[in-house]
Order: sequence, then structure tokens, then C-alpha cells
Amino acid sequence: MNRYGPEYWDKHGAYRTPLAFHLTLLVLLRSYFIWIIAALSRRPDLDIMSLFFKAKSDFFTAIAIAAIALLPAVIFCLRRPQENAISAKRLASIWRFMRWPLILCAITDLSWLTYQAAHSHYQFSLFLASQMVLVLWVLLYLLKSRYLSVFFNDWPDPIENK
Repeated sequence: MNRYGPEYWDKHGAYRTPLAFHLTLLVLLRSYFIWIIAALSRRPDLDIMSLFFKAKSDFFTAIAIAAIALLPAVIFCLRRPQENAISAKRLASIWRFMRWPLILCAITDLSWLTYQAAHSHYQFSLFLASQMVLVLWVLLYLLKSRYLSVFFNDWPDPIENK
């Protein structure tokens, strides 16, 4: 496995988070972001949810698929030096395997988008096509990135009390 130099480290000595990983989480959790934006919208005449989802069942399915990526996102938010060495070790052992739920989420999401395209008799939809391209990009990134394999095997060291 290739090791990356100090220019790839943050101030705590852990590998920096790649920008593409943030975009990956944004794509996989897009239904939650749409839901939050719709909830924060104070205009009842503007139905944001109907712009993105044809039916309530489509929304609930998208939320269920994105829920697979919630655990890696939450553990990613905890990826900073911990006070407790035991919890840092436990989180590091969990973090090591968080690439697989993201891959599963991307595969499930791509399958769901393909099902939606088949359900509309493969009539071209720019909205579906752009989502499929984004999710396919995410899947290829998660499978092929060498830096991600190093990133998922790294966890910040616990804070030493002086």
C-alpha cells in the first residue's frame, strides 16, 4: 500500500479527508438534504418535495436507501482526536470497514434508479440520468480510489493528557 507524504496530513497527523469523499456523502445522502431543505422552506405554495419525488413511496424508498450511508457519515463526523483512548480504538476499528456500507448504498441507489427508469419504460429523463451518472461516479470512486483505502485505515491518535 502506498503511503502518502506530509502534505496529505492534517494538524493531528491523520490523513486529510478528500473533497471527493465529501461529495460522495452529499450524493448518497441527497434525499436527506432535500428533506431538510423542504422542511426549512417557509413557503407552503412551493412544494420542493414534488420536484424531486413523484410519490411519497419514492421519497420513503430514497430515505431508506440513504439510511445505509448514515452510519459512515456519523462516524466520519467523529473522526477527530478523542479524549478517551478506548473509544478512539473502538471507533478506529469500526471506521476501517465503513467503505463497505457506502458501496452497498451506492449499488442499492443505482439499482433503485435503474428500476425507476424501467418503470417509466426507459423514457429519457435528465433528472434520472444525471442521478445515475453521479451515483455511478460515486461507486467507481469508492471502488477504485487508492487514497480511500489509506484514508479508511487511518484514525487520529487520542489526545495525550499532560
